[in-house]
Amino acid sequence: MPSLDLRLFLKIPFVYSSYQYLVGGIKARHLFIKNHTNIKKGEKVLDIGCGPGDILEFLPEVDYTGFDVDKNYINTAKSKYTNHKFQCADVKTFNLEHPETFDIVIATGVLHHLNDSECLTLFNLAKKALKPNGRFVSLDGCYIPNQNKISKFLIDKDRGEFIRTPNEYQTLAQSSFNTITSTVEEHYFRIPYTLAILHCSNQ
Repeated sequence: MPSLDLRLFLKIPFVYSSYQYLVGGIKARHLFIKNHTNIKKGEKVLDIGCGPGDILEFLPEVDYTGFDVDKNYINTAKSKYTNHKFQCADVKTFNLEHPETFDIVIATGVLHHLNDSECLTLFNLAKKALKPNGRFVSLDGCYIPNQNKISKFLIDKDRGEFIRTPNEYQTLAQSSFNTITSTVEEHYFRIPYTLAILHCSNQ
């Protein structure tokens, strides 16, 4: 009998959202928005890898555009959040209609799914999308020295094949941004899990 692959079930929007709630992924995104993005009412937000749009539950009233490569996620987002804009696309095919108009670009749990070349494309897209004083903020699993063994085990088993150290994420971001800082958070999930949060700008 073939083994069940959780990754296949996570492609179902309801299962994905339920799983994220169970392990604390929804909580982590809430804390990410609250503590690291400083998104204000009325700002223009681009969400790269938006999934089914769950992060909108934690945003003020904004001008929001999200895109994701998964058609099921995008269809769910469109049906649930009818006042916002969504595209089914990846970082290479996303149609950026209005460059240099976004106040902030966010990417939660995206970079660790992309190889180095794809990450460079993502950072370049974010740079093109942002106003001159805009900011890019991301959240991803990471490896750190003396890491909690459970956290390392879970990150080893993550769907993403390109989990990096905070410094490795920062090095890739330098292709498009000149001001980059990283923060490590280890208590955002309900389970042990280490996160790297990048703050990038060209100010």
